[in-house]
Formats: sequence, C-alpha cells, structure tokens
Amino acid sequence: MFTVTDICNIAIQIEQNGAEIYRNASKTVKDPKLARVLADLAKEEENHVEWFKSIQSDQVLSTEQKEMEAIGRSLLQDIVKNNSFSLDKKMLENANEPGELITQSIELEQDTILFYEILLDFLDNDQTIEQLKIIIQEEHNHIKKLETMKEQDGFIPCAYPS
Repeated sequence: MFTVTDICNIAIQIEQNGAEIYRNASKTVKDPKLARVLADLAKEEENHVEWFKSIQSDQVLSTEQKEMEAIGRSLLQDIVKNNSFSLDKKMLENANEPGELITQSIELEQDTILFYEILLDFLDNDQTIEQLKIIIQEEHNHIKKLETMKEQDGFIPCAYPS
C-alpha cells in the first residue's frame, strides 16, 4: 500500500522540521547548556534526513500496485497532515521558558517515535528495518537528553523511564 519512497519522503519532512525547530530554538534560548543540547539534536535530526534520503527502492510495481500506491500515499499524507505531532513549529520556537521548550520537544520526539514504529509494519527490507530501529532508539535518546536537562535544571522531575 505504501512505497518505501512515500515513507521516506514523509520521514524526511519530519526530520527536517525537527532539525529546523531545534536549530532555531538553540539560537533563541538563553541557557547556553540547553542551546548546545538543542544544536546537537538538530545535527542528529539532519543525520536522520541523510539516512532517509539514502534509501532507494528498486521495486517494480504492477498497475494494480501503482493504484494501491496512490491510495496509500493519499492515506499516509492525510495521517501526517491531520497529526500536528503535538505542536506546531511556531509554538516551539516561541516557547518562553526552557521547561516549556523541553516539554514540547519531548512531545515532538514521542510523536516521531510513534510514527516510525508504525512505519516498521510497512517495511519488508531487514536492513532498512534495523536502521529504522536504530533511529527510533536515537529518538528515545533525544528524549532522555531532554529529560535529563529538565531534571538537572529543576524544571520538572524526570518522568522518562531509564
């Protein structure tokens, strides 16, 4: 129903959005430690973009599969379009307090993880599946970094399980 290309295009957009949000937030936040963490997260999201761009599909589709691909693409676009991934860009970029910025960033990461876990069910290449699992783990690590910042700076007690 979905092609690897469809999935990658949406994942690329998600990662590009995340990188841009983190990069912009790192430039506006006053706390230098948080700015450094956000800049590092932006770089990691950019690495994810490059990985998704590197995935190539050599699958040849029949006419019926092309029709199903069109339906799948439309469905996937509707899913992403109707899911704000917990926030919009301006909300995160305009967060007034580090605690608010961290909380919104965590929500973005959680939604990204959920989306990628759903994608796993649509993939059939073992190598691609394993790489996506690595990226999912990296997104979990982003949450841990953000939660650690939150806890260390006394914003809100750490709620993410170790």
